[in-house]
Amino acid sequence: MKTSSKTTMTKTKTRKTGSLLLVILAIAGGLFLPAMGYGEEKKTASVIAGTVFREPGFALPGAVVTLEELEPPPKGKRSKPQKVSSDAHGEFAFRLPPAETKFKLTAVAKGFGTQTKETATVPGVRVDVFFELKPESR
Repeated sequence: MKTSSKTTMTKTKTRKTGSLLLVILAIAGGLFLPAMGYGEEKKTASVIAGTVFREPGFALPGAVVTLEELEPPPKGKRSKPQKVSSDAHGEFAFRLPPAETKFKLTAVAKGFGTQTKETATVPGVRVDVFFELKPESR
């Protein structure tokens, strides 16, 4: 009987040692994989967002905001203009590829004048643009 209890103890110690070894390897792998380039983050998108207001500072829903590239990104071709409408709070947003690019934004709404602004994007950074449209003269 003594032989079988020694065998059981040896098997239990081997299992515990094997489990401990797996935990240590998992932790070490988690620490060293980023250093090898496996855990690196990809560049995040650029975002241009903002709000369209009307005088005297109220949100203007339904305004159409157009985004046009002024110059194409360094390793890309010029994209087509994009259009979005401002939501019930006058807010809009464009999600763009991660590149430094210059853009022209134009906001227009029925019964209001047009306003144009220029901005540039940086990968992973949100750029805020605000418009205040004035009523058209009649």
